[in-house]
Amino acid sequence: MNKDNFLIIQKKLDGYKFPVYSTPFCPRNESEWNKRSSALNCNKTNGYTCLPNEKLTELLEFCYIVPWIWIEEGFCLYLEREGSYVDSFSCRHFIHGCHNTSYQSRRIFEYPACISIGNGCFLAEQSCKR
Repeated sequence: MNKDNFLIIQKKLDGYKFPVYSTPFCPRNESEWNKRSSALNCNKTNGYTCLPNEKLTELLEFCYIVPWIWIEEGFCLYLEREGSYVDSFSCRHFIHGCHNTSYQSRRIFEYPACISIGNGCFLAEQSCKR
């Protein structure tokens, strides 16, 4: 897939309380973030979000139930299928990329370690087989 052709809606996934789509990667900057938000018809009440699933096997994009999520220092977020809620995972053991400041989820592209996954783990985990 051409990363420049990012406006295509990905596969809609079942089992969530709101529309959730699989995506090969999350937006890498504010411009891409705004394009994806518009493509999914997110708004000021239901803000665009891009996070891993609970198994850390795929990235998900969706319009969440709030405008944005506060991400605490030292934590990454993921979306649980059962209950369709966002939960957190400590990144303090990451080799690199664990953020030392809290931030709004709409700035997650500035902290790529929290959205870089593979083989069922965050790639920044020492135990993750790359």
